[in-house]
Amino acid sequence: MPYLLAKNKMKAVDLARDVEISQGFLSEVMAGKKFFSYPLAPKVAHRLGCKMEELQEWKY
Repeated sequence: MPYLLAKNKMKAVDLARDVEISQGFLSEVMAGKKFFSYPLAPKVAHRLGCKMEELQEWKY
């Protein structure tokens, strides 16, 4: 997600404000401790101009 934020010239605080979540929750998502809910993921993806699948770092 840091890449997506940088690509959009956005800070995490801006994203949190835009999608109406706390900075703490977003920080935990970015650390891999929590995940976006299904209703929230499309909202975040739309704001970042990506697909929902791109929000998660997948380990194969």
